[in-house]
Amino acid sequence: MRLLRPLTGAAAIVLLAGLVGCEPLAERQLEFSDTERVKITEIRVAPGSGDLVVRTGPVADVEVRRVIRYRSGNPEQHTYRIEGSTLFIDIECGRACSVSYDILAPAGVAVRGENGSGDVSLTDVAVVDFTVGSGDVAVSGATGAVRAETGSGDITLARLPGAVAARATSGDIEGRELGAGKVQAETGSGNITLTLSTAASVEARASSGSVTLSVPAGGYQVRTATGSGNAHSEVPNAPDATAVLDASTGSGDITIQQR
Repeated sequence: MRLLRPLTGAAAIVLLAGLVGCEPLAERQLEFSDTERVKITEIRVAPGSGDLVVRTGPVADVEVRRVIRYRSGNPEQHTYRIEGSTLFIDIECGRACSVSYDILAPAGVAVRGENGSGDVSLTDVAVVDFTVGSGDVAVSGATGAVRAETGSGDITLARLPGAVAARATSGDIEGRELGAGKVQAETGSGNITLTLSTAASVEARASSGSVTLSVPAGGYQVRTATGSGNAHSEVPNAPDATAVLDASTGSGDITIQQR
């Protein structure tokens, strides 16, 4: 059995919130702020219910701010641990309990894991591999490959030079300043809007929704298919090009623009 790492410098403040609707018990809140004198290279997330914010900066340590919200009993307070250079965080803290995190980590940290319910915001990290059951996912400035998935919610991507794979069962996918890596975007119900900063291959598929691609000058193979809707491309099809723009929708329009 692995022991939890003791929290250092933890300051807990219990706040009593007002009653919400007809809930029989008031929501209580515990706040913690900790600095761990370890340079981490990876964050791994175990699912639960709560929001997650990860940012990086010119720091050697990792700062972990947590808010535990609960209605009764004694919630689990030891919700993270460090093993080697990996920070393991748990968004589960018991019945009717959620944990939200705001983490400042050194540059180059990778983020992997999943969450049941809550929004995820990742800024200037490295590799991303994350799944959310219900909630929005925002990734900006990641230097490595990005895989982001949500069952219900929107995905927002920005300033990503590497390969991207984004999937939303129900929600929009928007990407800006996407780089040379292949971009794959799929949504069951929602719109896809992608802007490339460098010529690259794109595969965009919407079961129900529109697909809009904006690409820089260059040669592309262009493939479009729509079950119900119109397809319009300003980009001429170049059969011998290495970059491929492949857009399809079951119900919705397709627009491919060249800047």
